[in-house]
Amino acid sequence: MRIQLEPTNFMARNKQGDTSPPPHLLGVLRSLWQWRKPIVFVTIAGTVLAAIISLLLPVYYSASTTFLTISPDQISIDGVFGNTSGRMQFYGTGDDIDRAMSVAESDALVDRLIKKFDLYTVYDIDTTKAKAPLYVRREFMGNYEVKKNARDAIELEIRDQDPIRVAAMVREARNQVNDISLTLVRGTQQRSAQSLRSEITSAEANLTSIDKRIRELRERSGVYNTEAQSEALGAKTTSLQNSIVTTEAKLESYRRNGGKGGRDSIAKYRVQLAGYESARINLDTQLVRLNTSLGPLDNLEEERRRLNDALSKNRIRLKQYETILGTDMRAIEVVEDARIPVAKSSPIRSLIVIGALIFSFIAALVGALLIDSGRRYDWTQVFKE
Repeated sequence: MRIQLEPTNFMARNKQGDTSPPPHLLGVLRSLWQWRKPIVFVTIAGTVLAAIISLLLPVYYSASTTFLTISPDQISIDGVFGNTSGRMQFYGTGDDIDRAMSVAESDALVDRLIKKFDLYTVYDIDTTKAKAPLYVRREFMGNYEVKKNARDAIELEIRDQDPIRVAAMVREARNQVNDISLTLVRGTQQRSAQSLRSEITSAEANLTSIDKRIRELRERSGVYNTEAQSEALGAKTTSLQNSIVTTEAKLESYRRNGGKGGRDSIAKYRVQLAGYESARINLDTQLVRLNTSLGPLDNLEEERRRLNDALSKNRIRLKQYETILGTDMRAIEVVEDARIPVAKSSPIRSLIVIGALIFSFIAALVGALLIDSGRRYDWTQVFKE
């Protein structure tokens, strides 16, 4: 009943204009006032301890660089030599940015930085331990951050105790992102170039074989130019046929008319007609040989033209690949270079001290209240129960 009466009495006092705190709040304030010296001592001790610890913490410097990814179109043969009619991107899009960030966080890049800057010695890690590679990578990744900002640029940041070394590490990490990205692209280009070399070698061997077959077929058939020889034999056939018809007509006329000198003319035209017949036989033989060889020769010639066209295109494309592979290209474009930091990035000692002061003060208050509350109970009796 007393607990219920106290708030009622307090409300009654408030109605009468009494502004004194409630009894339960007075008890808390009384307890805190009794413990004021320990609270102040604990607060000061915690603050001083935090200040000493903050002074003992190692100082770290932070350096960063910002760069953009270049679109793969800019380092491809289609983009460089204008083999595509589509609109090219100058800078990389989402997939290109994700690929560059994957490279920045890859084991290959981290291992190169660890080796170049001897981070085992920097982080004081014993290389003879089996888990030494794990420890050095964990330490480095704790001081390494790669992120994409709101403008689709990649920010790479490293923390280290040496300001000169941290700037060099950031530049080297950025250069490794460029080199590894180019290696991936050029690996694909080199495989394509090697495939083209194989195709060119195979096409050259096929052309050599076709040329040999064409040469042998021409030697056997006597056909060296199907188009020209077809026209020539056709003209000869027509002319010879006309000559035969004319001679036969003259011969028949002399036979019918006879007359003086007819016997000699008949003999002459018979000789001519025999010659024409012999020439026609020879011409027919050539036509047969031409017609027999015309199909295979045309097929071989067409195949040779097709192979020559493909070979020319492959040689041009291979030359473009070799030009690209021999050119100094970049996969990233630097927006902001890394600078040697002049101010430390951590620890922020003022925040540590202020935080410790607040924490110590609150902990002292809570501790004082708990101790004062605990004195109201007979703990021996409580434990006995």
